[in-house]
Amino acid sequence: MSNMVEPGPPVRRPNPLIWIGLIVIGLIIYIFLSTDRGGWKKPAGEVAEVGISGEFERSLLIPPGMRARQYIAEIREANQPYPLASVFEKGSGYQKEGSLADAHLLYFFSAREGYLPAMMKLGELADPVLFRAEDSLLDRADVIQAYKWYQKAAAQGHQPAVDRVRNLRSWATAESKVGNVDARQLLLNFE
Repeated sequence: MSNMVEPGPPVRRPNPLIWIGLIVIGLIIYIFLSTDRGGWKKPAGEVAEVGISGEFERSLLIPPGMRARQYIAEIREANQPYPLASVFEKGSGYQKEGSLADAHLLYFFSAREGYLPAMMKLGELADPVLFRAEDSLLDRADVIQAYKWYQKAAAQGHQPAVDRVRNLRSWATAESKVGNVDARQLLLNFE
């Protein structure tokens, strides 16, 4: 007796390419029958006007800082002395509502024009001791910017700014001893 298997009729195995072809044809038919091909579509403007609640919030479309830029443009077009106190107050309003880019631009505009409260505000927004990320456009404190704005205000004889410059120097002296690179860089301004 031998353990040989006698050859019988060959076993037919289905070709996998046939199955793949059937699946592809089925998907194509599904795509053509289930989608609206060439039917009526709403214009893009109509689609954008309707939100989930049925209302469209246009203020969401304004890029950060755009309101401040428009306000500054209006002030410049008036050809009158800049109302720096009003610009600063508008910046404070923007900061309270969380529009930090608009607030920062208005603070910068009024500080650059010499408005002391704006200089102090920009210094405070960058001061490493007073820094709060949720209130600032900056990711982290910028001691050089804080020094720059406090120094400009101090140059006009503003005593709180003189005190802040002194506090920055004390901070930098202490921080440089533990290896803070920003503190060491700031100390170069005091030499």
